[in-house]
Amino acid sequence: MFNRLLGRAACLAPWMVIGSLAYAAVFIKPSVNPVPLDQPLLERRDAFFDGAVLGERLWVVGQNGALLSSLDAGASWTREELPARSNLQSIAVSDKGRQVVVGNQGRLWTRLGSEPWQSQGLVVSDLAGKLLSISFIDGHFWAVGEMGALFRGDADAAHWEAMGVGEDVTFNSIRAGVEGDLWITAEFGRLLRSRDGGVTWSIQELGSESLRALVFDDHTGIAVGNQGQAFISTDGGDTWQAVKRFTREHLFDVTVHRGEWLATGDRGALFRSREPAGTWQSWTPNGLDKSYHSRLLDTADGVVLIGHQLGLLRQDDLRLWPREQQQ
Repeated sequence: MFNRLLGRAACLAPWMVIGSLAYAAVFIKPSVNPVPLDQPLLERRDAFFDGAVLGERLWVVGQNGALLSSLDAGASWTREELPARSNLQSIAVSDKGRQVVVGNQGRLWTRLGSEPWQSQGLVVSDLAGKLLSISFIDGHFWAVGEMGALFRGDADAAHWEAMGVGEDVTFNSIRAGVEGDLWITAEFGRLLRSRDGGVTWSIQELGSESLRALVFDDHTGIAVGNQGQAFISTDGGDTWQAVKRFTREHLFDVTVHRGEWLATGDRGALFRSREPAGTWQSWTPNGLDKSYHSRLLDTADGVVLIGHQLGLLRQDDLRLWPREQQQ
């Protein structure tokens, strides 16, 4: 009798185990106490491409959806990553704080203040659809990119209009000129200008190398590009002359801060001048490495240097952000 009971128990044991597991799966809800993981502000893989400023607020964007922001002119920073972790190529901010970020495959993200991000896609070429630059100019957002992509958005970044000019070349940046002019720097030395809000464009060709960026200070403008080329205009962009070459490195951006012109680019290239038609001096402040720097952002406190390194250029000083993490 006893042996018979043991036999039955042995037969029932596997089913009792399965039944207890099923009961646990249905009625017992496991609790998890997650341990927060501290994400560093900067990671070794980071590469940053562009930034924007509004008063003391700063934003910097880069690859893998990384966005850094500061509320206090760079004294402290926070990091977030936009959905989809796509590369973020450029950011612009309106005078009311509307942020617009553009990236690969025509992707666009926008928000006001600290609201959740809203994303959409602009219709771009299937072959090359990267949006490379966005600016907020005279109440509109303007975005440009590969294969002649050119879009105009309203101040809320809700409605976008394609305004391509039929050029199958890469548009590298769009910037404001004087007296309401719009300027696009492009491949093959092309410089596009609009005097009617982007309805029509005239084209100038300055050499054969890609032009990357330009900036105006009153009626004086400087355009820079690959192979160290630089051009100057003293009449608001009506005519341009080549500046004597001061480097062979690619130049990615140019700005002017309190009368001093600065240009930066590949392999640690950094130059400055008080007379941009004449001599440009190489500048190597302490802490500057030999990596690329793609953007110079003029602020009230100095010029923000954006690239593999992030920092603030002031007089003869480079203050890295944050110093202990930039190695």
